[in-house]
Amino acid sequence: MSDAKHDAALHDSPAHAVSADDLSAQDAADAPLTRGHKKKARTRQILLDAALQIYAELGVTGLTLNDLAAKANVSNGTIYNYFKTREEVLSAVGIELADQFSLSISFLSQHVESGSQRLVIGLRMFVLRALREPSWAKALIHVVHFDQGIRSTLANYIRGDLQAGLQEGVLDYEDEDLALSMVVFSTMGRLIGVVEGTHIEGQDIKHAAMVLRALGADTATANRLARLELPPFST
Repeated sequence: MSDAKHDAALHDSPAHAVSADDLSAQDAADAPLTRGHKKKARTRQILLDAALQIYAELGVTGLTLNDLAAKANVSNGTIYNYFKTREEVLSAVGIELADQFSLSISFLSQHVESGSQRLVIGLRMFVLRALREPSWAKALIHVVHFDQGIRSTLANYIRGDLQAGLQEGVLDYEDEDLALSMVVFSTMGRLIGVVEGTHIEGQDIKHAAMVLRALGADTATANRLARLELPPFST
């Protein structure tokens, strides 16, 4: 028998036929795995949300794994399926905080061509969310102070806008790393002002304009960009 005929015979033989029962059995085998992944993702999110509450209430050093388990209403053993140390929790919460809101800002500003304008949108929306959700701001401040990962994640979102602003001739800075640090930490300073109750209405606009001027934008352009209407958003 030729190789082609041999392969065809094997394919058509009962031993190699794929029946509806076989497909149903495969689907049944795959379904628990899918449900398991979804359940694990939900539990992880519950733990991150609980950690965020603890950071807002007690600060980063106030979290223990046992307290996290109690806050999330899970067993102590469950915690170790997700996090082995407090540092792992801190890093995960930091990345979640940075990714979640930065991605929202990126989505809302996706049709904005100007990198300088996208930078303003991010600066102002961070401050405005802090005003709406002080507990979120408290947690973010604590995590940024202790975790390098979140600072790197935030910087990665900002870097592209800085580079675009430089290329379009609006910004004029010498050192990108220093520019990134200035943007991140000046924004954290504004969030601290919100949490401490020293924020004055309109300071999100003033802060954005000052950051642009510090990055080399002329005063007129900085003030104009800082006052542009923000895209609608919800938190």
